[in-house]
Amino acid sequence: MRMYWRTPSYNYTRLMLSIFLAVLFGLCFRSVDYTTFSGVNGGIGMVFITTLFVGIISFNSVLPLAAEERASYYRERASQTYNALWYFVGSTVAEIPYVVVTSFVFTIIYYPFVGFKGSVWDVVFYGINLSLFVLYNVYFGQFMAYVMPRVDVAAAMGVLVNSIFFLFMGYNPPASQIPSGYRWLTTICPPKYSLSVLVAQVFSKCQLPTDMGCQIMTQVPPIVLKEIGQPHVNVKQFTEHLFDMKYDDAVVNTIVVVGCIVVFRVLGLLALRYVNHQKR
Repeated sequence: MRMYWRTPSYNYTRLMLSIFLAVLFGLCFRSVDYTTFSGVNGGIGMVFITTLFVGIISFNSVLPLAAEERASYYRERASQTYNALWYFVGSTVAEIPYVVVTSFVFTIIYYPFVGFKGSVWDVVFYGINLSLFVLYNVYFGQFMAYVMPRVDVAAAMGVLVNSIFFLFMGYNPPASQIPSGYRWLTTICPPKYSLSVLVAQVFSKCQLPTDMGCQIMTQVPPIVLKEIGQPHVNVKQFTEHLFDMKYDDAVVNTIVVVGCIVVFRVLGLLALRYVNHQKR
């Protein structure tokens, strides 16, 4: 934890960029009509882009910090000062309050600014899942910093892996248009589950008549109505049909994200314990 107090620029940068992104996208999307065909597609694209930006910022920010501490960790481990397990526990717990604060500051500014409507719980649930996605990116970045010999190599590998994940998150191309032979890649793509929860929370929720998912869409191309098989379609039906992002799957998808976080923390612990990049 002392390392985080001694490196204020790390968390300050993440916080300031999150506020900047929230205000920027709020100014760009504050007057969008989310009941039109273009508005729904633009809104889902906005959730996609903002989620990626916040996650990638955290991934890139943690790489040099984790790599810088590796040398002192090797020294302390060689002198048997402490075990890899407790260093792992410390680096895990220390990130949580910073990530939660940053994610909720972003959500509180961004959610009403772009015109999303809902209860306080909707905002909290959005913030929780955004926090989980950011935590996933932070822990994935730490894992890359531990397992790769240099920061630049870790960053390059992270870009490669994330680029593949971005293709199969279900937005571009939409999940319904991904060829059947590649659907398994969508299943093993961790960011897909976070994006699905965040999009479904806004566009697929239809529990009250005032919910955005219950609104009838306008300016829908006839070919889309033909695919769905109905003369009219609401926002929920369109989102679930084209992007396969369902509100009923929100809890399951959240659990999957938590499971992915646990997997990358275990991989990070194994990398700390068994990978050594020291040159003697």
